[in-house]
Amino acid sequence: MKMKATRNSTGRIALENLPNTRDLGGLRTIDGRRILPNRLIRSGTLFGATKRDIQILAEQYGLGTVIDFRTETERRQKPDPEIPGIRNIFNPILDEKTVGITFEEGEKQDREKAEEIYAGIMGHAVTLKGKPEQYINKLYEDLVLSDCAARQYGRFFDLLLEADDRAVLWHCSAGKDRVGIGTALLLSALLVDRDTIVNDFAVTNDYVMEGAEKISLLVKEKTGDPILGDCVRVLLTVSEDYILHAFSAMEKCCGTVDTYLTERIGLSMDKKQQLRRKFLTESAAE
Repeated sequence: MKMKATRNSTGRIALENLPNTRDLGGLRTIDGRRILPNRLIRSGTLFGATKRDIQILAEQYGLGTVIDFRTETERRQKPDPEIPGIRNIFNPILDEKTVGITFEEGEKQDREKAEEIYAGIMGHAVTLKGKPEQYINKLYEDLVLSDCAARQYGRFFDLLLEADDRAVLWHCSAGKDRVGIGTALLLSALLVDRDTIVNDFAVTNDYVMEGAEKISLLVKEKTGDPILGDCVRVLLTVSEDYILHAFSAMEKCCGTVDTYLTERIGLSMDKKQQLRRKFLTESAAE
């Protein structure tokens, strides 16, 4: 029996153990077209996917390609499930050292898992001295300005163009930083307006906040330091300011985001047109 998936107004696919998996279908472009449904899916890690989750993605959403933005270490620690007939492509956006301090963990955490993550982030949180936003701004600058990230995001676009007509899903760990920037670049190339892109980025908090609050509370309990606990919560969530800072960095670098996509990501006008023909409706939506 074919299972039916449900989604809310943000495109979230209601799966059993993948809290931040979203179909971008239906988002409107500035020229009135819409992104086709069941074609472009952003997500956090697939490691915890249940059999039902995999069946929904494969059958209901016609998944054909998975693009993994994580590092080799992350893949070994939490490997993607093997799905027959699905192409899984390794496309790391950042190097191991940088990823080690992004803290892309946003799943629903139990106490044991919270303890594990707590142990991994405390040292870095302490060095931020209650000012995590400065670090995060630097991280997002790296995601849009480093040669490594630009090269890998450029490959991401090539993989989208090479994919067949089944859905493409891209993911990192929580689906907030590396996926957040990649999705913002893609939506920009597809002519989605800035406000919609920022909203899509910020909606991630709806699905990672629960886990972040648990880790923050644990830090406060263990250290007695509420400022440190708040610092950790900031590291594990997103803010509109982060993506706006990234857009600002792109514009300072290249003048406009469109020029950035051409000069830094290698997205020619021909590639942009191919993307739009492939993933958008042919005419303006009513």
